[in-house]
Amino acid sequence: MKIKKLRWYIISLVMLGTIINYLARSTLGVAAPEMMKTLNLSSEQYSWIVSVFPFTYAIGGIACGFVIDKFGLRVSFAVLAALWSLCNMLTALFSTWFPIAALRGGLGLTEAAFNPAGMKVTAEWFPAKERGLACGVYSLGTSVGAMLAPPLVVWAIVNYNWEMSFVVTGAIGVVWAILWAVLYRSPESHPALLKEEYEEVMADQIEVVKEKASLMSMIKDKSLWAISLPRFMADPAWGTLHYWMPLYLVTVRHMNMKEIAMFAWLPFLTADLGCLAAGYISKFLNNRGVHIVNAKRITFTFAALLMLSMAGVGFVSNVYVAIALFCIAGFAHQCLSVTVISMSSDLFPRQKVATATGFAAFTGSMGNFLFSIFLGAMVAVVGYDIFFIGLGVFDLIGALFLWMLIKLPSEKVTPVIA
Repeated sequence: MKIKKLRWYIISLVMLGTIINYLARSTLGVAAPEMMKTLNLSSEQYSWIVSVFPFTYAIGGIACGFVIDKFGLRVSFAVLAALWSLCNMLTALFSTWFPIAALRGGLGLTEAAFNPAGMKVTAEWFPAKERGLACGVYSLGTSVGAMLAPPLVVWAIVNYNWEMSFVVTGAIGVVWAILWAVLYRSPESHPALLKEEYEEVMADQIEVVKEKASLMSMIKDKSLWAISLPRFMADPAWGTLHYWMPLYLVTVRHMNMKEIAMFAWLPFLTADLGCLAAGYISKFLNNRGVHIVNAKRITFTFAALLMLSMAGVGFVSNVYVAIALFCIAGFAHQCLSVTVISMSSDLFPRQKVATATGFAAFTGSMGNFLFSIFLGAMVAVVGYDIFFIGLGVFDLIGALFLWMLIKLPSEKVTPVIA
């Protein structure tokens, strides 16, 4: 049976996997107040548990991108999803910080697959004009997963214990891994793909004379750094919303767990809108004659200006105004993040997209790791406010990198010698 617009069903399957990916990684942030109390964890020990994830995620971004480019999406993504789900479930077995941190490391290594895989699907299944929107659709899962985590995790803690929250979110991932292995095929081999859609997808692929996804051959390319350095500046904000915002709302703003369940998901709801806005804004500009790369640079810069809202969190006394500022920051971050992530398919042939995306994820995760370590070590001394100010201005620096490092490609696509 042939299916019209099959590519949108495929990207919806990726979005479902991304939801589950972020549901798993967000479990810790919501469960943190209960875990710190039950396990007698210090802020420093918690910072190590939090920080090991972006460190291994950075390594995993490169490794997973290479594995996906080399061995293909279907098997690679299914195996990696099963592994991250297992790491998440095993967390429930331990009561000291070190093995929990080790499992968070394993989670980071394997969960890093989602962006290289998502961009690989986008590059293979979508024409250039739709890739920004497709990236926004699958990236919806990042904020939907984070949005679903607070009520689901709090439900598990209230009705069972913190351990059950990790078991539930991990088990869902195993189910999705099986679903992906059964349903996914590439455009060349998918039996339900119409010939007309296949020709539409293939019409403007960047041609590669000789396929070779080598990071060493790509490392001197300024375009690789143009999509990587903005991630280094941007990703600490997303990590802060996931792992430190709930703790901040409990310890500084004195919210209880029920209030966390009611309000902590709101920034991720607005982040969903940011995911969609990224694709629509760049497509709107491109349809009016702006080169797709410039359209995305303008979109990124607009969102970076909105991120200044994060700097104001520490200066407002009303907790609900602070949450509103977090919501603006959530929208802005996802808008600019989706924009820069999608640019890998505009600047690299599809045989190299996962590797390029993985390297960008590596640099972003290193930024997140370094920021989390510093925050964990210094928050008890200087408080949160100075960190919120930094997060508010980092993305403007990222926008400068994006404008300075990319040489605008010609409209006519020429073969790339790999």
